Amino acid sequence: MLVEIKKMRRLKILILTILFSSTLFGQISDNYSDKLLSTSFKAYGAVDSRFGYAMYPFIKERFLEHLKDSSSFSNPYDSLSKYIDIRHSLDGLAKTYSWRVRDSGCCYASETYLQYKTESGAIKYVDLKKIGNEGGDIFITDLQMIKIKSKPYYLILGWGTCCGGKHYTTVKVYEIKDGSLHKSKSIFNGEDDIYIGANRGQKMELKYLPEEKILSYNSYKLKEEIGFYEREKKLVKWKLTKQGFKKMK
Repeated sequence: MLVEIKKMRRLKILILTILFSSTLFGQISDNYSDKLLSTSFKAYGAVDSRFGYAMYPFIKERFLEHLKDSSSFSNPYDSLSKYIDIRHSLDGLAKTYSWRVRDSGCCYASETYLQYKTESGAIKYVDLKKIGNEGGDIFITDLQMIKIKSKPYYLILGWGTCCGGKHYTTVKVYEIKDGSLHKSKSIFNGEDDIYIGANRGQKMELKYLPEEKILSYNSYKLKEEIGFYEREKKLVKWKLTKQGFKKMK
């Protein structure tokens, strides 16, 4: 009991330190946002799972407060990027953030946000789970600006895993239109997105080559009767055209 009380005191001290740091960094540094958030996520990763669970609502709320500030869009977050994944599109209009939510389950829970600049120049952000989270949580592995019908779209590759000895990758496309972010439809031969599953020991090697405009990955056939994928793999390629992606023969 005494040990638990001491741990709770340490947690309170840690949170108070982070709160105090917000004011301190604002006074002595032009980039206090990066320093404060990196300190927060570093602390979140350092404590044990129980305290991490207790801290997380505070960490997430603080992150979203900074994301609401339009200046965060141009902030490179050099320190924060050591603790969470941050990616930028080549046209400078989209930026993604993703990280793992600590828990004790066999599924890897994640947070994924996309921050973007609208046609009017306003900076907004969206929780990607709220506009299409089919297939489970993912960690963003690539962000690419592509063009379809001469307009910019944003290709996001993701990876995830859950219980059952399997993992998966996803491919989704988004568009900034009328001041909002929209998940694109019928981009892949009439399908909205791509989901690729495999046993955890199998490599899917999902990647997009912007120079060749080719999306490729290894595909494994699922054996329905046993719930696992066969060993044999097939290399699948998609070519980006002016109308969307077309599967190559």
